[in-house]
Amino acid sequence: MLKLMRLEAQRINLRVYFLTALILGGILLLFAYFTANAARVTGETEFMTYRNILQFTCVISLLLFSILAAVMYNNVVIKEYSGKRLSLLFSYPSDRKKIFMAKIIMVFSLIFGLMLLCTVIPAAIFLITESFAPTIEDTITAGLLLSTFGSILAAVLFANTIGIFAMGIGFIKKSVTAALIAAFVLFGIYGNITIITGNSPFMALLAAGISIFTVIIILVMLADKIKRMEAD
Repeated sequence: MLKLMRLEAQRINLRVYFLTALILGGILLLFAYFTANAARVTGETEFMTYRNILQFTCVISLLLFSILAAVMYNNVVIKEYSGKRLSLLFSYPSDRKKIFMAKIIMVFSLIFGLMLLCTVIPAAIFLITESFAPTIEDTITAGLLLSTFGSILAAVLFANTIGIFAMGIGFIKKSVTAALIAAFVLFGIYGNITIITGNSPFMALLAAGISIFTVIIILVMLADKIKRMEAD
């Protein structure tokens, strides 16, 4: 499996995705500072706390990386199982399910690592600078740090869930457009879940766990569909 994942990684231009993730991380950092300063200037009490600022930043991270996840799953999976590439893929001397799962695990791992780093690091930079030169009158506590990390971890799992759900729809419909539309619709659902569970990381992680369980069922169904495609 690891060998297949390495081969898949060599076939695609990972530099583009790394650069995109880096840019998205910069956007999140700027967004956190912008929200804090806007709250101070306008006196918007809702965003006069670090918890709400970071929670909103987490939602924006979910939006950005959900789109990136949908694009990656589209490029690595949907395009590979359509048109002339399908015949080439089925000519490989490897188990078709293993190839499919290698693609999924590779993209899942990349999104997980890139989103986690590019959300945690901006949040950490923001909080460190705020500890020296605070923009708003609030306190940074251990509870805040744990809550924020839990929310980020849940958002990372949500982004992958959105990407895989969208990929499944795009795969069945054989449409990239359908996959991207599905990603935006799913973001609306998971974005609300992120906000609702913002004060309870445990509930957010529980929702993420349920989503991952559903994703596993979808992947099993897609793997069986690929097996039937090969037979046809």
